Amino acid sequence: MSSRPGRIRSLVRLVSRLRRSGRVAFLIDGPNVLRREFDVRLDDLKNQIEALGKIGVAKVYLNDRASTKLLEAISNSGFTPIVTTSDVHLHMTIEAMDLVLGDATKLLVIFSRHARTAPILRRAREHGLETLAIGFEPGFSVAVQNAADHVLRIDRPLEDQIQEMKGKKKKDKKPDDDYDWELDD
Repeated sequence: MSSRPGRIRSLVRLVSRLRRSGRVAFLIDGPNVLRREFDVRLDDLKNQIEALGKIGVAKVYLNDRASTKLLEAISNSGFTPIVTTSDVHLHMTIEAMDLVLGDATKLLVIFSRHARTAPILRRAREHGLETLAIGFEPGFSVAVQNAADHVLRIDRPLEDQIQEMKGKKKKDKKPDDDYDWELDD
């Protein structure tokens, strides 16, 4: 999806604010995005997100069918694998709400294509957190994309998207006192 005018805030200011005052929480919907046919490279993705600030929480939620090889790969990438016997989205939501209500997280990153994660992003925004949705086609939920402040698609070069995000702001949120807002031409 190409970015809509006014859809995304200035990432440059976000990065500097996050580096000064907070951490990034990175939650991944494993069954939805970590499949062989999608060839997701967690190391590369994590490196890109680290450019936005210090990652304080990095978790991948999986169901009980996850292989030990997948668990090992996730751990080797610096993520904590969370294996559940019930709904992955429920556990992800509980963790996200703990992060939203705490004071340490300033940016919530959700990597999922599933519409069940949209309420997490909306609630985080209501509590003043910046939100970033990461996904790809096929099946990247429009609801998830619309619920987040920022959207990255891993089926396009991330570096290009981050450059595209710089200098743009979101129109529908009130300016923060920490920002010096500028209008794009």
